Amino acid sequence: MLEKRPTPLQKYFFKIPLFMHKLGFGGWERLIGAQWMLIATTGRKTGKRRETLVDVMDYNPTTDTYYIEAAYGSHADWFKNIQANPLFNAQVGRRKFIAQAEILNEGDTGEILVQFFRRKPAYTRSVMAMVGMKFKDEDELRVLGKNLTLLVVKPQSPNRSSK
Repeated sequence: MLEKRPTPLQKYFFKIPLFMHKLGFGGWERLIGAQWMLIATTGRKTGKRRETLVDVMDYNPTTDTYYIEAAYGSHADWFKNIQANPLFNAQVGRRKFIAQAEILNEGDTGEILVQFFRRKPAYTRSVMAMVGMKFKDEDELRVLGKNLTLLVVKPQSPNRSSK
């Protein structure tokens, strides 16, 4: 998890993709080699719908499982909202579903990050640099991964209640 909160300028920059998505330009991120998940949570204090976009680090079609990053970990408002209200709406591409997330164990986090880097090295380096994290090789990336929070997101059947 990153200790330093984003600056107002970074917050604005990070919101641009969400605005583009709301304008109907969802999916453009594939042009830059990324895949994002739109997460709509229920605000833990307000009860209002809150939306954010996060990186899909990996997807396992066999288990229908997505792996996403919470760069600011437990400090991120959307993460806190999920902790308070475990079921949330998600969208990847045109697929919309109700989802539930759990924290990926620390041992697997570094490996997921390294696999993501192998598939998308330039994107990984640029995103990590934007949040002040630089690395020389995969071993350093694995170590950095221990400080990040990755979530395992699974679609839920509509009638399933939270754990």
